[in-house]
Amino acid sequence: MMNKNKNKNIQGFTLILSLVLLIAMSLMGGTLIVLSSSDHRDNNNDDLSQQAFYVAETGLLEAEKFLVNTFLGLPRRAIDDGLESSITDTSTKNIPPSNTVKVDTSSVCYRSFKNIINLEDVVAHHTGGSFYRIVKPIVDQVYASASGKEEKFKDIEERLLNNYTYEYFMVNVGKAEFQEAGSSVAQGSVDVISSGTAYRIYSCGIYDDDRVIIPLESLVVLPG
Repeated sequence: MMNKNKNKNIQGFTLILSLVLLIAMSLMGGTLIVLSSSDHRDNNNDDLSQQAFYVAETGLLEAEKFLVNTFLGLPRRAIDDGLESSITDTSTKNIPPSNTVKVDTSSVCYRSFKNIINLEDVVAHHTGGSFYRIVKPIVDQVYASASGKEEKFKDIEERLLNNYTYEYFMVNVGKAEFQEAGSSVAQGSVDVISSGTAYRIYSCGIYDDDRVIIPLESLVVLPG
């Protein structure tokens, strides 16, 4: 009789232990799933932020290109309805751009900066810049010899890149000195400190309207 009670106690203890272990394993499994999902989400957000950073850098480059080309009066790219053409504009040659526009203070890019000065001296504000339009020739070249299976990846990449836009605006921050360097046969190397005009460029890489926003800024000094 005693052995039977002992066996029942052992079986009851084994059942309880099994239930405890099952609950513990379930909790561990659930925790691992949550951690794995969180890591995947964090990695995905990191990828989006990294790409938005590159788009913000593209905005800086496009702003600097606009600024320099306006000053030099060189042929500059003009894209209208997807068609690219060349425009020669010499009317502003050697004339630093002046404040001609008013920045949209409601834009997500403007609201990403806290140190903006001389807001009344904005010389350009470009919104909704298409990052995909700039990199499209590269994407087309990469997939030029793609097979039918690879075409679907191109469509996915196009949809993703079309969600990225850049925005920039630039502010005239006043006079600044810059160093000119050159050389001649007669005099050798020459370094001259000259007076110029400084422009602070604010740029944002934006994903999905405002899901991810990466703000960057740079300073450009033009002669004159």
